[in-house]
Amino acid sequence: MPSVVWTRPALTALERHRQFLAETDPNLAVKAIQKIVEVGESLQTYPQRGALVEQTPGLRKLIVTFGKVGFVLHDAILNDEVLILQIYHGRQQRPT
Repeated sequence: MPSVVWTRPALTALERHRQFLAETDPNLAVKAIQKIVEVGESLQTYPQRGALVEQTPGLRKLIVTFGKVGFVLHDAILNDEVLILQIYHGRQQRPT
C-alpha cells in the first residue's frame, strides 16, 4: 500500500484555504480542512482515484466535494508514494 506524502506547496495551500475560510467561519474552516485531508489520505487505499490531467502526464486530479464549489487535489504516483502536489479551490485557476 502506498504512503501519502503532502508536499510543502500542498501544505501551504491547505493553510491558506483554512485561513481564508476561518475569517468568516472558523468551524467551516475546520470541516473543510478535515474533508480535504480525509480525501487526500484515502489515496493510500485507492491511489488511482481521480482523473488524469491530459496536458501533464502522470498528474491526476481528485475532486473534494465541499460546499457549492469544493476543492481539487493534484497528485502524482511515484514508486510507492502518492504525492499531494497542490490543493486548489474549485474556482481557482489551475492546470486542467
